[in-house]
Amino acid sequence: MPRVRTVLRYARLSAALLLVSTSCSSPAAAPPSSCGGVAGFTCTTLRVPLDHSQPSGKLLELTVAVADNADAPRGVLLMLTGGPGQPGVPLLARVRTYLDPAVLREYRLVMYDQRGTGSKGINCPELQTAVGGSDFLTPPPDAVQACADQLGSSRGFYGTPDTVEDIELLRRQLKQERLTLNGTSYGSFTAAQYGLKYPDQVQSLVLDSVVPHGGIDPFGADLMAATGKVLAAACRRDPSCTSDPVADLAWLVRHGELDGSPLNSTSLMESLSILSLNSVNPTLKGIPRTLSKARTGELTELKGLLQEATSKGIGFDQLSAGLHLATLCADLRFPWGTSATAPAIRSAPLERAVAALDPARLHPYDVRTARNQLMIEGCRLWPQTRAAAYPASQELLPRTLLLHGGNDLFCPPEWADWAKAHARQAELVVVPGSGHGVQSNRQDPMGRAQVRAFLLG
Repeated sequence: MPRVRTVLRYARLSAALLLVSTSCSSPAAAPPSSCGGVAGFTCTTLRVPLDHSQPSGKLLELTVAVADNADAPRGVLLMLTGGPGQPGVPLLARVRTYLDPAVLREYRLVMYDQRGTGSKGINCPELQTAVGGSDFLTPPPDAVQACADQLGSSRGFYGTPDTVEDIELLRRQLKQERLTLNGTSYGSFTAAQYGLKYPDQVQSLVLDSVVPHGGIDPFGADLMAATGKVLAAACRRDPSCTSDPVADLAWLVRHGELDGSPLNSTSLMESLSILSLNSVNPTLKGIPRTLSKARTGELTELKGLLQEATSKGIGFDQLSAGLHLATLCADLRFPWGTSATAPAIRSAPLERAVAALDPARLHPYDVRTARNQLMIEGCRLWPQTRAAAYPASQELLPRTLLLHGGNDLFCPPEWADWAKAHARQAELVVVPGSGHGVQSNRQDPMGRAQVRAFLLG
Protein backbone atom coordinates (compact mmCIF):
# COMPACT_ATOMS: atom_id res chain seq x y z
CA MET A 1 0.00 0.00 0.00
CA PRO A 2 1.37 3.35 -0.96
CA ARG A 3 3.52 5.24 1.53
CA VAL A 4 5.22 8.62 1.84
CA ARG A 5 8.92 8.78 2.45
CA THR A 6 9.09 12.05 4.36
CA VAL A 7 5.70 13.20 5.57
CA LEU A 8 4.28 9.98 4.63
CA ARG A 9 7.33 8.37 6.07
CA TYR A 10 3.93 9.72 5.80
CA ALA A 11 1.48 13.59 20.46
CA ARG A 12 1.97 14.13 23.55
CA LEU A 13 -0.12 13.45 26.59
CA SER A 14 -0.44 16.36 28.92
CA ALA A 15 0.77 15.74 32.45
CA ALA A 16 -2.76 16.49 33.54
CA LEU A 17 -4.07 13.58 31.45
CA LEU A 18 -3.59 10.19 33.05
CA LEU A 19 -4.32 7.21 30.83
CA VAL A 20 -6.05 4.98 33.37
CA SER A 21 -7.19 1.43 32.64
CA THR A 22 -10.93 1.00 32.29
CA SER A 23 -10.71 -2.40 33.94
CA CYS A 24 -8.08 -4.62 35.48
CA SER A 25 -7.52 -6.36 32.12
CA SER A 26 -7.51 -3.22 29.96
CA PRO A 27 -4.34 -1.84 28.38
CA ALA A 28 -2.39 0.57 30.57
CA ALA A 29 -0.22 3.59 29.83
CA ALA A 30 3.17 4.61 31.14
CA PRO A 31 3.54 7.93 32.98
CA PRO A 32 3.88 11.02 30.76
CA SER A 33 7.35 12.28 29.85
CA SER A 34 8.99 14.91 27.67
CA CYS A 35 8.47 14.39 23.93
CA GLY A 36 11.63 14.52 21.86
CA GLY A 37 12.27 18.16 22.66
CA VAL A 38 9.10 19.36 20.89
CA ALA A 39 7.76 22.23 22.99
CA GLY A 40 4.14 22.02 24.09
CA PHE A 41 3.91 18.24 23.81
CA THR A 42 4.36 15.31 26.18
CA CYS A 43 4.83 11.62 25.36
CA THR A 44 3.61 8.50 27.07
CA THR A 45 3.47 4.77 26.30
CA LEU A 46 0.08 3.27 25.56
CA ARG A 47 -0.11 -0.48 26.01
CA VAL A 48 -2.52 -2.35 23.75
CA PRO A 49 -3.17 -6.09 23.28
CA LEU A 50 -1.38 -7.78 20.41
CA ASP A 51 -4.64 -9.70 19.95
CA HIS A 52 -7.65 -7.53 20.79
CA SER A 53 -9.74 -10.64 21.39
CA GLN A 54 -7.31 -11.54 24.21
CA PRO A 55 -6.93 -8.30 26.23
CA SER A 56 -5.08 -10.05 29.05
CA GLY A 57 -2.48 -11.53 26.67
CA LYS A 58 0.70 -10.08 25.21
CA LEU A 59 0.84 -6.28 25.13
CA LEU A 60 2.45 -3.90 22.65
CA GLU A 61 3.87 -0.56 23.72
CA LEU A 62 2.93 2.35 21.46
CA THR A 63 4.48 5.79 21.91
CA VAL A 64 1.87 8.56 21.91
CA ALA A 65 2.39 12.33 21.74
CA VAL A 66 -0.35 14.80 22.68
CA ALA A 67 -0.41 18.59 22.69
CA ASP A 68 -0.76 20.26 26.06
CA ASN A 69 -3.82 22.34 25.07
CA ALA A 70 -6.23 19.91 26.73
CA ASP A 71 -9.00 22.53 26.54
CA ALA A 72 -8.86 22.86 22.74
CA PRO A 73 -12.42 23.82 21.74
CA ARG A 74 -12.73 21.43 18.79
CA GLY A 75 -11.26 18.36 20.49
CA VAL A 76 -8.54 15.99 19.28
CA LEU A 77 -7.01 15.97 15.80
CA LEU A 78 -5.31 12.60 15.29
CA MET A 79 -2.72 12.64 12.49
CA LEU A 80 -2.07 9.25 10.88
CA THR A 81 1.12 8.57 8.94
CA GLY A 82 1.66 6.35 5.91
CA GLY A 83 3.41 3.21 4.94
CA PRO A 84 2.22 0.97 6.36
CA GLY A 85 5.31 1.09 8.52
CA GLN A 86 5.92 4.77 9.33
CA PRO A 87 5.95 5.93 12.94
CA GLY A 88 4.09 9.07 13.94
CA VAL A 89 5.94 10.69 16.82
CA PRO A 90 9.23 11.32 14.93
CA LEU A 91 7.23 13.28 12.34
CA LEU A 92 5.53 15.51 14.90
CA ALA A 93 7.81 18.50 14.37
CA ARG A 94 7.41 18.30 10.59
CA VAL A 95 3.63 17.95 10.68
CA ARG A 96 3.37 21.07 12.85
CA THR A 97 5.09 23.08 10.12
CA TYR A 98 2.29 22.54 7.62
CA LEU A 99 -0.76 22.58 9.87
CA ASP A 100 -2.25 26.06 10.11
CA PRO A 101 -1.59 27.78 13.48
CA ALA A 102 -5.31 28.34 13.89
CA VAL A 103 -5.90 24.58 13.52
CA LEU A 104 -3.25 23.90 16.17
CA ARG A 105 -5.02 26.32 18.53
CA GLU A 106 -8.51 24.97 17.90
CA TYR A 107 -7.56 21.28 18.03
CA ARG A 108 -5.42 19.18 20.32
CA LEU A 109 -2.88 17.53 18.00
CA VAL A 110 -2.16 13.85 18.67
CA MET A 111 0.31 11.54 16.90
CA TYR A 112 1.38 8.04 17.77
CA ASP A 113 3.56 5.19 16.58
CA GLN A 114 1.21 2.59 15.13
CA ARG A 115 1.81 -1.02 16.12
CA GLY A 116 5.01 -2.41 14.67
CA THR A 117 6.54 1.01 13.88
CA GLY A 118 9.19 3.22 15.42
CA SER A 119 12.12 2.34 17.64
CA LYS A 120 10.04 -0.35 19.39
CA GLY A 121 8.74 -1.72 16.10
CA ILE A 122 9.47 -4.66 13.83
CA ASN A 123 13.04 -4.95 12.56
CA CYS A 124 13.62 -7.67 9.95
CA PRO A 125 17.25 -6.92 8.97
CA GLU A 126 17.48 -8.90 5.71
CA LEU A 127 14.18 -7.61 4.36
CA GLN A 128 14.97 -4.06 5.50
CA THR A 129 18.28 -4.13 3.63
CA ALA A 130 16.71 -5.59 0.48
CA VAL A 131 13.68 -3.34 0.03
CA GLY A 132 13.79 -0.63 2.70
CA GLY A 133 10.51 1.27 2.53
CA SER A 134 9.60 0.25 -1.01
CA ASP A 135 6.16 -0.69 -2.28
CA PHE A 136 7.59 -2.16 -5.48
CA LEU A 137 11.03 -3.77 -5.25
CA THR A 138 10.99 -7.56 -5.54
CA PRO A 139 11.81 -9.07 -2.13
CA PRO A 140 14.27 -11.99 -1.91
CA PRO A 141 12.47 -15.19 -0.84
CA ASP A 142 14.97 -15.88 1.97
CA ALA A 143 14.42 -12.40 3.42
CA VAL A 144 10.63 -12.83 3.37
CA GLN A 145 10.88 -16.20 5.11
CA ALA A 146 13.36 -14.93 7.70
CA CYS A 147 11.04 -12.05 8.61
CA ALA A 148 8.00 -14.32 8.84
CA ASP A 149 9.94 -16.73 11.06
CA GLN A 150 11.10 -13.87 13.27
CA LEU A 151 7.53 -12.67 13.84
CA GLY A 152 6.19 -16.18 14.36
CA SER A 153 2.59 -16.43 15.48
CA SER A 154 2.37 -12.67 16.05
CA ARG A 155 2.60 -11.92 12.29
CA GLY A 156 -1.18 -12.20 11.87
CA PHE A 157 -1.89 -9.26 14.19
CA TYR A 158 -0.58 -6.34 12.15
CA GLY A 159 -3.52 -5.77 9.82
CA THR A 160 -5.26 -2.40 9.61
CA PRO A 161 -8.28 -3.62 11.64
CA ASP A 162 -5.88 -4.24 14.55
CA THR A 163 -4.68 -0.65 14.27
CA VAL A 164 -8.28 0.56 14.14
CA GLU A 165 -8.90 -1.08 17.53
CA ASP A 166 -5.75 0.59 18.89
CA ILE A 167 -7.17 3.97 17.83
CA GLU A 168 -10.44 3.20 19.56
CA LEU A 169 -8.57 2.39 22.79
CA LEU A 170 -6.63 5.64 22.41
CA ARG A 171 -9.88 7.58 21.98
CA ARG A 172 -11.27 6.08 25.19
CA GLN A 173 -8.09 6.75 27.11
CA LEU A 174 -8.11 10.35 25.91
CA LYS A 175 -11.71 10.56 27.15
CA GLN A 176 -12.91 11.96 23.82
CA GLU A 177 -16.43 11.37 22.57
CA ARG A 178 -15.30 11.85 18.96
CA LEU A 179 -12.07 12.24 17.03
CA THR A 180 -11.10 14.20 13.95
CA LEU A 181 -8.71 12.09 11.87
CA ASN A 182 -6.27 13.34 9.24
CA GLY A 183 -4.46 10.58 7.34
CA THR A 184 -2.06 10.68 4.38
CA SER A 185 -1.56 7.76 1.96
CA TYR A 186 -1.88 4.54 3.97
CA GLY A 187 -2.94 6.81 6.83
CA SER A 188 -6.00 7.75 4.76
CA PHE A 189 -6.90 4.06 4.54
CA THR A 190 -6.54 3.63 8.31
CA ALA A 191 -8.62 6.75 9.00
CA ALA A 192 -11.36 5.58 6.63
CA GLN A 193 -11.41 2.11 8.17
CA TYR A 194 -11.87 3.68 11.60
CA GLY A 195 -14.66 5.82 10.16
CA LEU A 196 -16.39 2.73 8.76
CA LYS A 197 -16.10 0.78 12.01
CA TYR A 198 -16.83 3.64 14.42
CA PRO A 199 -18.76 6.34 12.51
CA ASP A 200 -20.36 7.74 15.66
CA GLN A 201 -16.93 8.37 17.16
CA VAL A 202 -15.76 10.47 14.19
CA GLN A 203 -16.26 14.22 13.96
CA SER A 204 -14.68 14.52 10.49
CA LEU A 205 -12.05 13.00 8.21
CA VAL A 206 -9.27 14.48 6.09
CA LEU A 207 -7.97 11.89 3.61
CA ASP A 208 -4.86 13.05 1.72
CA SER A 209 -3.41 11.06 -1.22
CA VAL A 210 -6.25 8.63 -0.95
CA VAL A 211 -5.94 4.86 -0.73
CA PRO A 212 -9.51 3.65 -1.37
CA HIS A 213 -11.07 2.03 1.67
CA GLY A 214 -12.49 -0.72 -0.54
CA GLY A 215 -8.96 -1.97 -1.21
CA ILE A 216 -6.60 -1.88 -4.18
CA ASP A 217 -5.53 -4.13 -7.03
CA PRO A 218 -2.24 -5.70 -5.87
CA PHE A 219 -1.01 -5.77 -9.48
CA GLY A 220 -1.15 -1.96 -9.55
CA ALA A 221 -2.74 -1.59 -12.99
CA ASP A 222 -4.30 1.79 -12.13
CA LEU A 223 -0.98 3.08 -10.87
CA MET A 224 0.90 1.88 -13.95
CA ALA A 225 -1.60 3.49 -16.30
CA ALA A 226 -1.44 6.77 -14.36
CA THR A 227 2.32 6.94 -14.94
CA GLY A 228 1.83 7.58 -18.65
CA LYS A 229 -0.60 10.44 -18.03
CA VAL A 230 1.70 12.10 -15.52
CA LEU A 231 4.80 11.78 -17.70
CA ALA A 232 2.97 13.19 -20.70
CA ALA A 233 1.84 16.18 -18.61
CA ALA A 234 5.39 16.63 -17.28
CA CYS A 235 6.69 16.75 -20.84
CA ARG A 236 4.21 19.47 -21.79
CA ARG A 237 5.52 21.63 -18.92
CA ASP A 238 9.21 20.96 -19.55
CA PRO A 239 10.92 22.89 -22.40
CA SER A 240 13.78 20.37 -22.43
CA CYS A 241 11.36 17.55 -23.31
CA THR A 242 11.76 16.85 -27.02
CA SER A 243 10.73 13.17 -27.11
CA ASP A 244 7.87 11.00 -25.91
CA PRO A 245 8.68 10.05 -22.28
CA VAL A 246 5.92 7.44 -22.18
CA ALA A 247 7.34 5.63 -25.21
CA ASP A 248 10.86 5.98 -23.81
CA LEU A 249 9.84 4.45 -20.46
CA ALA A 250 7.98 1.62 -22.20
CA TRP A 251 11.10 0.86 -24.28
CA LEU A 252 13.35 0.86 -21.20
CA VAL A 253 10.99 -1.47 -19.35
CA ARG A 254 11.12 -3.99 -22.19
CA HIS A 255 14.60 -3.55 -23.65
CA GLY A 256 16.69 -1.45 -21.28
CA GLU A 257 19.95 -2.69 -19.78
CA LEU A 258 22.10 -1.44 -16.94
CA ASP A 259 25.62 -2.73 -16.39
CA GLY A 260 24.97 -5.66 -18.73
CA SER A 261 21.75 -6.81 -17.05
CA PRO A 262 18.08 -6.19 -17.95
CA LEU A 263 16.83 -2.99 -16.36
CA ASN A 264 14.82 -3.67 -13.20
CA SER A 265 11.38 -2.27 -14.00
CA THR A 266 10.28 -2.33 -10.35
CA SER A 267 13.26 -0.07 -9.57
CA LEU A 268 12.00 2.32 -12.25
CA MET A 269 8.54 2.33 -10.65
CA GLU A 270 10.13 2.96 -7.26
CA SER A 271 12.25 5.90 -8.43
CA LEU A 272 9.57 7.65 -10.50
CA SER A 273 7.06 7.30 -7.67
CA ILE A 274 9.44 8.81 -5.13
CA LEU A 275 10.09 11.73 -7.48
CA SER A 276 6.35 12.48 -7.36
CA LEU A 277 6.61 13.26 -3.64
CA ASN A 278 5.97 16.92 -2.94
CA SER A 279 9.11 17.07 -0.82
CA VAL A 280 11.26 15.73 -3.69
CA ASN A 281 10.10 16.70 -7.20
CA PRO A 282 6.33 16.85 -7.70
CA THR A 283 6.72 18.26 -11.20
CA LEU A 284 9.06 15.46 -12.38
CA LYS A 285 11.14 18.18 -14.03
CA GLY A 286 13.99 16.76 -16.10
CA ILE A 287 12.73 13.17 -16.00
CA PRO A 288 11.62 13.07 -19.68
CA ARG A 289 15.17 14.07 -20.68
CA THR A 290 16.66 11.38 -18.41
CA LEU A 291 14.47 8.67 -19.94
CA SER A 292 15.23 9.84 -23.49
CA LYS A 293 18.99 9.78 -22.86
CA ALA A 294 18.80 6.33 -21.29
CA ARG A 295 17.01 4.99 -24.36
CA THR A 296 19.91 6.13 -26.52
CA GLY A 297 22.47 4.52 -24.21
CA GLU A 298 23.42 7.59 -22.14
CA LEU A 299 22.84 6.07 -18.70
CA THR A 300 24.59 8.46 -16.31
CA GLU A 301 21.47 10.42 -15.37
CA LEU A 302 19.36 7.26 -15.05
CA LYS A 303 21.94 5.63 -12.77
CA GLY A 304 21.91 8.74 -10.60
CA LEU A 305 18.13 8.70 -10.46
CA LEU A 306 18.01 5.04 -9.43
CA GLN A 307 20.62 5.62 -6.74
CA GLU A 308 19.10 8.77 -5.28
CA ALA A 309 15.36 8.16 -5.61
CA THR A 310 15.08 4.90 -3.73
CA SER A 311 13.67 3.66 -0.45
CA LYS A 312 16.63 1.35 0.06
CA GLY A 313 18.72 2.31 3.06
CA ILE A 314 15.78 3.50 5.13
CA GLY A 315 15.98 2.22 8.70
CA PHE A 316 13.23 0.17 10.28
CA ASP A 317 12.55 3.01 12.73
CA GLN A 318 11.68 5.25 9.74
CA LEU A 319 9.65 2.68 7.81
CA SER A 320 9.57 -0.95 8.87
CA ALA A 321 9.78 -3.31 5.89
CA GLY A 322 8.61 -6.17 8.12
CA LEU A 323 5.54 -4.32 9.30
CA HIS A 324 4.91 -3.11 5.75
CA LEU A 325 4.78 -6.65 4.40
CA ALA A 326 2.85 -8.10 7.34
CA THR A 327 0.14 -5.45 6.94
CA LEU A 328 -0.09 -5.65 3.15
CA CYS A 329 -0.37 -9.43 3.21
CA ALA A 330 -3.11 -9.35 5.86
CA ASP A 331 -5.02 -6.44 4.30
CA LEU A 332 -5.02 -7.12 0.57
CA ARG A 333 -7.09 -9.53 -1.50
CA PHE A 334 -5.11 -11.51 -4.06
CA PRO A 335 -5.87 -13.86 -6.97
CA TRP A 336 -5.41 -16.72 -4.49
CA GLY A 337 -7.72 -15.11 -1.91
CA THR A 338 -6.31 -13.84 1.40
CA SER A 339 -3.34 -14.53 3.65
CA ALA A 340 -5.41 -17.35 5.16
CA THR A 341 -4.91 -19.34 1.93
CA ALA A 342 -2.23 -22.01 2.21
CA PRO A 343 0.97 -20.98 0.33
CA ALA A 344 1.09 -24.32 -1.50
CA ILE A 345 -2.05 -23.47 -3.48
CA ARG A 346 -1.35 -19.80 -4.25
CA SER A 347 0.80 -20.12 -7.36
CA ALA A 348 -1.75 -21.65 -9.74
CA PRO A 349 -4.45 -18.95 -9.33
CA LEU A 350 -1.75 -16.28 -9.41
CA GLU A 351 -0.36 -17.45 -12.74
CA ARG A 352 -3.86 -17.67 -14.21
CA ALA A 353 -4.46 -14.07 -13.15
CA VAL A 354 -1.11 -13.00 -14.60
CA ALA A 355 -1.97 -14.67 -17.92
CA ALA A 356 -5.26 -12.73 -17.98
CA LEU A 357 -3.66 -9.30 -17.43
CA ASP A 358 -4.28 -6.81 -20.23
CA PRO A 359 -0.89 -5.38 -21.27
CA ALA A 360 -2.60 -2.24 -22.54
CA ARG A 361 -3.78 -1.45 -18.99
CA LEU A 362 -0.23 -1.75 -17.66
CA HIS A 363 1.46 0.45 -20.29
CA PRO A 364 4.13 1.87 -20.11
CA TYR A 365 5.00 -0.99 -17.74
CA ASP A 366 4.41 -4.66 -18.55
CA VAL A 367 3.18 -7.97 -17.16
CA ARG A 368 6.61 -8.84 -15.79
CA THR A 369 6.60 -5.67 -13.71
CA ALA A 370 3.16 -6.43 -12.32
CA ARG A 371 4.11 -10.00 -11.44
CA ASN A 372 7.40 -9.25 -9.70
CA GLN A 373 6.57 -6.35 -7.41
CA LEU A 374 6.60 -6.61 -3.64
CA MET A 375 2.87 -6.83 -3.00
CA ILE A 376 2.51 -9.87 -5.23
CA GLU A 377 5.77 -11.73 -4.77
CA GLY A 378 6.23 -10.91 -1.10
CA CYS A 379 2.72 -11.94 -0.12
CA ARG A 380 2.83 -15.06 -2.28
CA LEU A 381 5.69 -16.22 -0.09
CA TRP A 382 4.28 -14.95 3.23
CA PRO A 383 3.12 -17.84 5.45
CA GLN A 384 -0.54 -18.52 6.10
CA THR A 385 -1.90 -16.04 8.64
CA ARG A 386 -5.10 -14.52 9.91
CA ALA A 387 -6.55 -12.20 7.26
CA ALA A 388 -7.90 -8.72 7.97
CA ALA A 389 -11.67 -8.53 8.50
CA TYR A 390 -13.42 -5.35 7.35
CA PRO A 391 -16.82 -3.75 8.03
CA ALA A 392 -19.52 -4.93 5.62
CA SER A 393 -20.48 -1.42 4.54
CA GLN A 394 -18.19 0.53 2.19
CA GLU A 395 -20.04 3.83 2.57
CA LEU A 396 -18.23 6.42 4.69
CA LEU A 397 -20.75 8.36 6.76
CA PRO A 398 -18.67 11.12 8.44
CA ARG A 399 -18.05 14.50 6.88
CA THR A 400 -14.94 14.01 4.72
CA LEU A 401 -12.39 16.08 2.79
CA LEU A 402 -10.52 14.17 0.06
CA LEU A 403 -7.25 15.72 -1.15
CA HIS A 404 -5.32 14.39 -4.12
CA GLY A 405 -2.41 15.48 -6.27
CA GLY A 406 -2.75 15.38 -10.03
CA ASN A 407 0.85 14.10 -10.36
CA ASP A 408 0.66 11.43 -7.67
CA LEU A 409 2.51 8.26 -8.74
CA PHE A 410 1.82 6.37 -5.53
CA CYS A 411 -1.96 6.81 -5.57
CA PRO A 412 -3.66 7.52 -8.93
CA PRO A 413 -6.47 10.11 -8.92
CA GLU A 414 -9.00 7.41 -9.81
CA TRP A 415 -8.65 6.12 -6.26
CA ALA A 416 -9.93 9.43 -4.88
CA ASP A 417 -12.85 9.34 -7.33
CA TRP A 418 -13.80 5.90 -5.99
CA ALA A 419 -13.59 7.12 -2.40
CA LYS A 420 -15.85 10.10 -3.13
CA ALA A 421 -18.41 7.81 -4.75
CA HIS A 422 -18.43 5.72 -1.58
CA ALA A 423 -18.81 8.53 0.94
CA ARG A 424 -22.09 10.13 1.97
CA GLN A 425 -20.79 13.68 2.50
CA ALA A 426 -17.39 14.07 0.89
CA GLU A 427 -15.69 16.93 -0.92
CA LEU A 428 -12.90 16.06 -3.39
CA VAL A 429 -10.15 18.55 -4.18
CA VAL A 430 -7.55 17.57 -6.82
CA VAL A 431 -4.54 19.90 -6.87
CA PRO A 432 -3.09 20.06 -10.42
CA GLY A 433 0.66 19.52 -10.53
CA SER A 434 0.85 18.38 -6.93
CA GLY A 435 2.38 15.02 -6.10
CA HIS A 436 1.97 12.67 -3.16
CA GLY A 437 1.21 14.33 0.17
CA VAL A 438 -0.81 17.41 -0.80
CA GLN A 439 -0.74 19.06 2.63
CA SER A 440 3.06 18.99 2.71
CA ASN A 441 3.46 20.65 -0.70
CA ARG A 442 5.67 23.66 -0.03
CA GLN A 443 5.28 25.05 -3.55
CA ASP A 444 1.47 25.10 -3.59
CA PRO A 445 -0.46 26.10 -0.44
CA MET A 446 -3.81 25.02 -1.87
CA GLY A 447 -3.96 21.76 0.09
CA ARG A 448 -3.16 23.41 3.43
CA ALA A 449 -5.75 26.10 2.75
CA GLN A 450 -8.40 23.49 1.99
CA VAL A 451 -7.62 21.64 5.24
CA ARG A 452 -7.82 24.87 7.24
CA ALA A 453 -11.18 25.82 5.72
CA PHE A 454 -12.57 22.30 6.24
CA LEU A 455 -11.44 21.91 9.84
CA LEU A 456 -12.36 25.44 10.95
CA GLY A 457 -15.47 25.95 8.82
